Amino acid sequence: MPVVTKFLVTVGLIVASTAVGYLARRRGWVPERAAQWLMTGVVVFGYSPVSFCSIWSIDPKPADVWLPVLGTVQIVLLAVFGMLAGRLLGREKADSGLLGMAGAVGNTGFTMGGFVIYLLFGVEGLGRGSIYGLMWYPMMVLLLYPIGRYFSGSHKGSLLRLMLKSIFDWRSIGLPVTLVGLLLALFHVPRPKAIEDYHVVPIVMYIVLPTAYFSIGLRLHFSSIASLKKFIAALTGLRFVLGPALGLLLAYMTTLTAHPLTGVSRGVLLINSCVPTAITAVAVANMFHLKPREASVLFVVNTLTYLVIVLPVVLWIFGR
Repeated sequence: MPVVTKFLVTVGLIVASTAVGYLARRRGWVPERAAQWLMTGVVVFGYSPVSFCSIWSIDPKPADVWLPVLGTVQIVLLAVFGMLAGRLLGREKADSGLLGMAGAVGNTGFTMGGFVIYLLFGVEGLGRGSIYGLMWYPMMVLLLYPIGRYFSGSHKGSLLRLMLKSIFDWRSIGLPVTLVGLLLALFHVPRPKAIEDYHVVPIVMYIVLPTAYFSIGLRLHFSSIASLKKFIAALTGLRFVLGPALGLLLAYMTTLTAHPLTGVSRGVLLINSCVPTAITAVAVANMFHLKPREASVLFVVNTLTYLVIVLPVVLWIFGR
């Protein structure tokens, strides 16, 4: 299937799933709280097996070590710039935390960035995308949680205890599962042929993708868009201007080393540098009561901006 066709099918699926979720909540067919359970299922039973299967399929190269390292550097830098932007534009302390979290983490999973990489580079790209995301869970616990707690001032208890609880929480199983897949790939353990024969990865992906965006639709509220226009503009700049600029700079810096990023690995870094903000930012905002409704609006508008403007450019550049 041509990349353009896959793009249209994917966007249609995302828009339709989100609209159905939104309608389901508005009509009272499905309660909004169901989104929490659905998204948990997506992360645990969707992300984990796809990450495991895809990363097991690749032949890791020394340069691939750059992917999680540079991904972490980018998250930290965007968090700092986001907090500074929130301080300049906002009137409350919480505004800095809101933009810091939304700017820091991008939707690099296969509900957006990972899926785009899969469309362009197949399972090999998805596997290297999983390597890129190896530090995603640690950064969520060690960076987003402290930001959420500090800027909301509402969370009680030990931050260290919260970190340890999160690391060993069953919902964080994606990290050890991905590491197991990486070890199998490093030791060249053959992957069962049935995974390809029965199209396990694409089937799971096309089940999880609409489920995830249906859940987002359940959480969707269109209030406060006008009052957030400065924050929407700032987040657009962080994710789609500063993000790719940092990605290009970091990719160039690897060329000064003995193991530069090239080919698919370089594409994975650059594509993930300009994905929209992640639903994780909304989840953490809810956890710490850090303007969760505003976080939801920023997520939806930023995602729509990506689908309408940024994604066609990405597919044009990397799909040629």
